[in-house]
Amino acid sequence: MPLDGRSTAPSAGSWLLVGIAWLAVSVPLLWGIWTTLAKAAVLFR
Repeated sequence: MPLDGRSTAPSAGSWLLVGIAWLAVSVPLLWGIWTTLAKAAVLFR
C-alpha cells in the first residue's frame, strides 16, 4: 500500500487492456508456430 493510503488495485479497464494485448501477441504467435509445424511435418513425410 502506498504511503498516502490509496489503493493501487487495477481497474477492470486495465485488465481488459491486458487481455487485448495478450490476444494481439498470442494469436499471431500461435499462427506462426502452427504454420511452421505444418511445413516441418511435410519435410518428415
